[in-house]
Amino acid sequence: ERKAYERQLEHIAHYDSLTGLPNRTLLSDRMHQAMSLARRHGQPLAVAYLDLDGFKTVNDVHGHEMGDKLLVALARRMRQALREVDTLARLGGDEFVAVLANVPDRHAIELAARKIIEDCDEPIIVDGAECRVGFSMGIAVYPDDGTTIEQLVNSADGAMYSVKRHSKNGFAFAD
Repeated sequence: ERKAYERQLEHIAHYDSLTGLPNRTLLSDRMHQAMSLARRHGQPLAVAYLDLDGFKTVNDVHGHEMGDKLLVALARRMRQALREVDTLARLGGDEFVAVLANVPDRHAIELAARKIIEDCDEPIIVDGAECRVGFSMGIAVYPDDGTTIEQLVNSADGAMYSVKRHSKNGFAFAD
C-alpha cells in the first residue's frame, strides 16, 4: 500500500490531473534532457507554445465540464500528432507546450507544427455537441532563440501572441 501511495504522489507531482500530460515540473526536467541531447548532437530543438483559439466560448456556451472534456480530447489528438521522442505538457487552462526533439532542421519543425494544427482542426464531438477550436502556436528554436528553458518558453510565447493578434489558428517562429 505504501509503494502504491508513493507512486500516486509521484504521479500527482509530475502530471496534469485532467489530461494526464506532463505538468510544468516534468516539462522542465524533459526540456533539460532534450537541451542536453541537442547540445551534444548539434541538432536544433523546438519549443512550441500552444494556446487554443475559441476555448472561452466553449466554456461560456457549453459549460466548464464540456470544456474539460474538450481539453482531454485535444490533448489526446496532439499527443498522437507528435512522435514518441517529443513531449507535450499542459501548463494550465488551455495552454500547452510541445518539445520537439531530434529535429534535423526548420523544415521538419514546420511539418510537425502543421501536423498538430491539421490534426486538431477537425471538429470534436463532446456529449453530442460539435466543438471546433483552433490553435495559435509560437515556436522557439534552441539555441537560436534561447539557451535556457525560460528564454525558449518566453520566445515561443511571444511568437504565439503574435499569431493570436494577426491571424489565429496558425504558427509563427520567434524572431
